[in-house]
Amino acid sequence: MDPAERTELAQAVLDTSRGMLALAIRSVSSGTAPVTVVQHRVLVLLEGHGALTVNDVAAELGVDQSNASRHCSSLERLGLVTRTPAAHDGRSVEVALTAAGRRQVESVRAARLVEISRILDGLPDDSVREMVRAFRAFERASQEERATTPVI
Repeated sequence: MDPAERTELAQAVLDTSRGMLALAIRSVSSGTAPVTVVQHRVLVLLEGHGALTVNDVAAELGVDQSNASRHCSSLERLGLVTRTPAAHDGRSVEVALTAAGRRQVESVRAARLVEISRILDGLPDDSVREMVRAFRAFERASQEERATTPVI
C-alpha cells in the first residue's frame, strides 16, 4: 500500500472515531445517574479490573492522583462506588463498583448497543461483516501496541 493510500485510510479511521466518540458521549447521559464521560470511564475500569486503588485509577486515566480522587469522590456521592482503605496499604484508598455503579455501566452499554445497531441496520450485511473484521483487527493491533508501550 502506498503512503498516500495509508494516509487516506488513517483519515477514514480518524473520521470514524469522531463519530464513535460522539456516540459514546451521547450515550453516557442515558445512564441512571448524571456522570461525566471521564467518570463513566472510571466505572468501566472498575467493572473490568474489580477494585482499584485511587492511584491505579489515576494511572489508567493518565491523570494525577488528586484528579482521580475527585472523580472517585463524586462517584461515591452518587452511590456508584465505595471507597475503603486498601488492605495491602492503609495509606491507599481502594475504589469498587456498587450494584448501582454496575447498573450505570450496563445502562450506558445497552444504549450504545441500540444506537450502534440502528446505524448498522442501515448498511448491507456484507459491509457490516467487513467492518467487524476490520474493527477486530484494529482492536488486536491496538492491544498489542498498548502491551509493548513502556509505562513511564
